[in-house]
Amino acid sequence: ILEHHQNFLQVLPNIQTVALFSLNAVVCLSQLLLLHYASQSKIDIERSCNEDVSLECPLSEKDSSFLSVAWYKVNNGNKHGIIRRSNGEDPVYYNFSREVTFGEKQNLLLRKVSPADSGDYECTISANVGGQNRNHKVSLIVNECVPTAPLTTLNYLNTTMTTPTSPPCPTQLVDLPVTWSIAGYAAVALAKIVLSLIVIWVIRLRSSRQRYNKWHN
Repeated sequence: ILEHHQNFLQVLPNIQTVALFSLNAVVCLSQLLLLHYASQSKIDIERSCNEDVSLECPLSEKDSSFLSVAWYKVNNGNKHGIIRRSNGEDPVYYNFSREVTFGEKQNLLLRKVSPADSGDYECTISANVGGQNRNHKVSLIVNECVPTAPLTTLNYLNTTMTTPTSPPCPTQLVDLPVTWSIAGYAAVALAKIVLSLIVIWVIRLRSSRQRYNKWHN
């Protein structure tokens, strides 16, 4: 037993070293994962047809001395260049299908968008030596355009000249005098009283006949 105890004491430092190394590896891996996901972000925006859109490329104070900023449109995993600018230089335009410009803080300006502009866009920030490159993705959804009918002479005539129709007969409400209303209510009440008297008279007549027949039988 003493020999096994001594062997365990000899192995214990090695176990502690391995455990400490594994813990450090897990911490480093977690930091790398957090750094990776922190450097990438994505937002979704929805706009109407023919609206001017500004796609944001969030530059922090640390990115103020960037090496270059570039915008891409991503189709099926392939990135197509749109516009690029090095720090302090004029922008460089790629062979893109529409006119674009840089806005404030290197945002991408798309004027009078259409459903064809829908898709995924990516802003890539290339940092100087010692900095961190960043990618920012934006998913743009442009609603369908609603066509508007042009105002022609025929449409104008159709909207201004309508088929004449006979005006509806005006409904006139005649206010009855107060005395007429009182007379009507009085007539209804009198009719109810007369009807009640007739019912009572018929009941008494039938009762008297029944008593008469009973006495003579």
